[in-house]
Amino acid sequence: MKVTFLGAGAFGSVLGNIAKENGNEVKFYDPIKFPKIKLDDVVKDAEVIVYVAPSAAAKRLLPKLPKDVPLICASKGFISMKPFEGFENFSALGGASFSEDLEKGYSPYDNEIVLTASSELSEQLFTTDYLQIEYFDDAYSILLCGALKNVYAIGAGMNTDDRPAGINPRMMTADDAVFMRAVAFEMPEVLEANGANPETMMLSCGLRDFTLTATEGSRNYRFGKTLKENPGVSGLEIGSTVEGIAVIESLKDYPDFKIPKSAKILKDIIEKVENAIK
Repeated sequence: MKVTFLGAGAFGSVLGNIAKENGNEVKFYDPIKFPKIKLDDVVKDAEVIVYVAPSAAAKRLLPKLPKDVPLICASKGFISMKPFEGFENFSALGGASFSEDLEKGYSPYDNEIVLTASSELSEQLFTTDYLQIEYFDDAYSILLCGALKNVYAIGAGMNTDDRPAGINPRMMTADDAVFMRAVAFEMPEVLEANGANPETMMLSCGLRDFTLTATEGSRNYRFGKTLKENPGVSGLEIGSTVEGIAVIESLKDYPDFKIPKSAKILKDIIEKVENAIK
């Protein structure tokens, strides 16, 4: 198949390489890495489009895409399905894996790498001997898990007791364990309040992904640490995309998004981030 990837960052690049190794013809659109490549040129013949660009770029990119070509969203920053309305064949791909783990073909935290997809098309494109795709027919639940875990990972960084970089997430301090348990109860409530399936938490895109993201390998986690170390800093310099921040900023676009009263952790993270980025 002819597959176009929107975004050639670390995760998009490694997914593209996997799709290519599986016998597909792969093209990338990334105005930073490939400034001479035009969007129209790489999507006009595409049989599948994989969105791996930052969620903030969706307003610019999605209206320019053909609505009749299958679209897979593997970007973890969307709290609503509204940006994808009108696409005839839309699916989501999420789950617990850093791009470097996919590139190496193994995870230091688990024996196997598993991603969650709402379409069998992802299984066809990305399954390898080291990467398995689990099927869950609920694109919104996968998307929302991916967005929420980035926000909660910022909170994990705020909560850190300066664990050594790269530590196995199973080797947690007492404070870490309390925070993890709290998220394990709170996140499903946020999912359910917004019409998503709380059972998604049992999949790779749920608590497993959050647990992985709540480590030094995550930009969201590192941003949370920075925020903890500089609580009075306003207008923090962000050197790279932190999707958890983009998710919080997107809340103003979706006033109907529900944060239940019980979601005290989420509310606290949002308040602290909003104060920091003013």
